[in-house]
Amino acid sequence: MVHTLIEAFRYRGCPICQILDQDEYDFMCQWQHRTFMEEKTREDLVFAKGYCNFHFYEMARLTSPLVNAVVVKDLIDKEVEEIEKGAIPSPGKIDCPVCRYVGQKEEVYLREFTTLLQDEAIQKKYEGTDGLCRVHMKKILYPLEGNELGQFVLRTQLSQLKNLKEELQNFISKGGRGSREMGREKNSWWIAVKKMVGKKGLGELDSF
Repeated sequence: MVHTLIEAFRYRGCPICQILDQDEYDFMCQWQHRTFMEEKTREDLVFAKGYCNFHFYEMARLTSPLVNAVVVKDLIDKEVEEIEKGAIPSPGKIDCPVCRYVGQKEEVYLREFTTLLQDEAIQKKYEGTDGLCRVHMKKILYPLEGNELGQFVLRTQLSQLKNLKEELQNFISKGGRGSREMGREKNSWWIAVKKMVGKKGLGELDSF
């Protein structure tokens, strides 16, 4: 399990995405239990208008049919109440609790990552990783634009992209089929997808 950014350096892909994935999963496990056991949590969820599309399906996959039924019934009760009062039900803006939690954790990790990279020893370790996805690279670079640390991140990103490109070329040259001859390039196509868009469910690149 990944609990720190430094631990995430040991795995392939964006280290911020790695640790956010773990945090997101842990939160959803805890939250689905609370929605079943705690009326106040269900009330909060109804007030937030439920989950976003992505997290509704993720929670449906993660929890039991009974928990899903309890949650959706509360949301339906609210909509029935609105219609009976003569209001036209509107989904409005959904304040997804999972999105909110992940967004808060992401801000923490962006600041922590920037602080870590001020250490030259950490920079050396980071150079050996796949680097940040495009989404997190842009978020990291925005406040660092033009300074020395920002230039380091950009130079390292270029080097990491070239390494990934070489892996992809090797994967393509071997016909894209898994074989004993495959090394790091075996999963290069999936690492490349995540490099472009970040973890599944992460905010779009143009949303900030």
